[in-house]
Amino acid sequence: MKNPIIPKIVVFLLLLALSACSSFNYKTYDENQNKGIDDPDPNYDVTLDRNFQDFTGFMFIGNRIENFSTYFNTFFNASENFDDAYNDYATRVLANYNEKQDSIFAQPRLSQESIDKFNIAIEKASKVIQYHKSSQYMDRSVLLIGKSYFYLGDYLKAERKFSEFISKLKSSAYLDEALLYLAKTQLRLDNEKPAIERFNDLIKNSKEKNVVSESYQSLAEYYLNKKDFDNAVKNFKSAIEYSGDNEFKAQMQFLVASVTARSNTKLAAKEFDKVLDYDASYDLEYLARFNRAKNLVASGDFSNADDLIEDLQIKYKDVPANLGQVNYLRGIYYDEKKDKKLSINQYYEVIKNFPASIPSADASYMIGKHYEAKNNYLNAYLYYRFSTEQNTGAVNYRDAFKKANIFKRYFELRGIITGEPVNTEYNEEFRKKTTKDFEKGDPSKDPLKGLDNGKSGGNRSNNLADSILTGEDSTFTIVDTSHTKEKQISAAKFELAELFLYDLNRMDSSEIYLKQALNESFDYDFSAKVLFALSELYRKQNDNAKSEEVLNIIVRDYPRSPVANSSRKLLNMSMVDEFTGDASDSIYSSAENKFINKDYRAALEDFRGLISVYPSSVHLDKAYFGAGWIYENIIYNNDSAYYYYSSLVKGVPNSEAAAIVMQKVEEYETFNKTNIIDTSGTKSQQNNEINNEPEKKEEVETKEGDIDPTLLQKEFEKNDPKKKVNIDDQGNDEQKKSEENLKKEELIKDGESPTENPPGN
Repeated sequence: MKNPIIPKIVVFLLLLALSACSSFNYKTYDENQNKGIDDPDPNYDVTLDRNFQDFTGFMFIGNRIENFSTYFNTFFNASENFDDAYNDYATRVLANYNEKQDSIFAQPRLSQESIDKFNIAIEKASKVIQYHKSSQYMDRSVLLIGKSYFYLGDYLKAERKFSEFISKLKSSAYLDEALLYLAKTQLRLDNEKPAIERFNDLIKNSKEKNVVSESYQSLAEYYLNKKDFDNAVKNFKSAIEYSGDNEFKAQMQFLVASVTARSNTKLAAKEFDKVLDYDASYDLEYLARFNRAKNLVASGDFSNADDLIEDLQIKYKDVPANLGQVNYLRGIYYDEKKDKKLSINQYYEVIKNFPASIPSADASYMIGKHYEAKNNYLNAYLYYRFSTEQNTGAVNYRDAFKKANIFKRYFELRGIITGEPVNTEYNEEFRKKTTKDFEKGDPSKDPLKGLDNGKSGGNRSNNLADSILTGEDSTFTIVDTSHTKEKQISAAKFELAELFLYDLNRMDSSEIYLKQALNESFDYDFSAKVLFALSELYRKQNDNAKSEEVLNIIVRDYPRSPVANSSRKLLNMSMVDEFTGDASDSIYSSAENKFINKDYRAALEDFRGLISVYPSSVHLDKAYFGAGWIYENIIYNNDSAYYYYSSLVKGVPNSEAAAIVMQKVEEYETFNKTNIIDTSGTKSQQNNEINNEPEKKEEVETKEGDIDPTLLQKEFEKNDPKKKVNIDDQGNDEQKKSEENLKKEELIKDGESPTENPPGN
């Protein structure tokens, strides 16, 4: 029987002899079996074994040189860049942790330098994988690439890299860490179930304490994202217990304190103090002290807070970023003590001394809140807007941005309503308060430099928009401008009412503007929409009886409006099938009813609205006819009457209504040819000189040849033969109003009733 020990000894001695003069690498794959393969994979079960690496590194100079050069030329540089970038990542996460816990999985905004360093780490580690697969740094390089993708927020690439690690490198000592990061990545990709299972499995079975600790940390963040704060704190504390890294423990303690601050500021102050029991970095030490002071203020412990804030101002006097935050905290301190004068002055100091910083942006936001509470909306807008321009990284940036847009729109609407644009640019007084060197005349230090500081625009009124029909003839252009302005004003008041209701929580102001919009509107669908908003306001005030009263008005008086079925639904009434007739039917019907009830101005609004919005309507001829008749016989405006009559003749020449007014249009055109109007607006005396007569005032009575109201009524009845209206009662019922307008008057009190006189009277 052969002795099996002899061949092994012989082989070992032979290898030892060869290695003494050899620089070849020991390979774990058969070159003959891998001929034609440019880059064959080694046997990772062998190459990742630490004993194998120790042996080959000692026996084969080539392996020893490869490991040495791989580390110093590539992996060391990759690790160094990764560590620097990770430190920035951790600081940014912790700095905003207690302010933005609801978005714990949100990717923090990294500096460009950190992004570059993560990418360099990926590049260097990739070279290890490409050229040094058999080295002892192969598995760590794959892991480092995956972690870099993770911290860059590229979770899909990270998941692929960790999955690759787990499938190919199962023999690695870093397998548990790869499993940990795969689970972390799955959480970010909302694949929660397998992630939670992996964390619990690692906690139960892993022999790596740092892996167990980080698994607890990840579970804590998961529970925090689910707003389960008790379990979050419990798991953060377990992470501290199992970790052997004092810096990691300091970070976890900071997170414990941050979560505690949500519900117990007094206890949170103590928890932040415990951060200093561990090996906190310089940045984390500052954050712990600052947040301790902040929670002392919030809990009303003003004496200890005052001392700590003073210490922080001294300790960090040479660090502007930290000093700005501490001085801003001093303003919060005065705010909590209800000393508004000192708090506002402190916020101004922050704005002046730390321009374009996060504390400056937050201080401006606080001043904006102060002015909003005092109903000084102009200053509120200026400081909210200024806050958004100072720094986009501010804690209150989103709120400031939203508020600035609300008040910007508020002043735009006010300008439409009053006809006087509001100057919302920064003025000199604002500049003095927010610019440190303003008095010194140093424009280079002016934070508002380059902005339009009220020098353009100005407060100009639109006189043309204010032109309203008088008893004299007027051009159609001015008539239409007045009509457009009225519609714009009522629409602006409605939007302003919604702004007060939904954005500023001022229900009293909302009600006033809704009633005014309703009062000034004669548009069928718009009036219904305003009423529906009014019912919503009453519902928010828990006045259900009043809300239902308004909904019933909509169902009764605006049955074809877009909000009618919504009103029926809220009243538990059966829905009505969508009206399938001409889209202008409801407007024409409304105009017809108003005309019959002598509400001529409202009828005119509807006729003009129909002409403008529905130029293809089957009712177009009657709308032209009705508008022209009202201008001729009620308002005594022949220019506007001619405009609508001539439009009728040109637009619908074959209609019966066009035949009625054809002669009138021709007579008016003939008259204009012989009666030229000069540039001063006075009539030419040509005709008077011929007749040797003084100029006569225009007759206001119905003239021979004018259209009698009875004829117009008959035109209306042709459209709806079911209507039975006694037109003989007209003379005895001049003050009669439509039921629709009576209902408006019921809703509008104290002199807010609709204007009954038509334009020009």
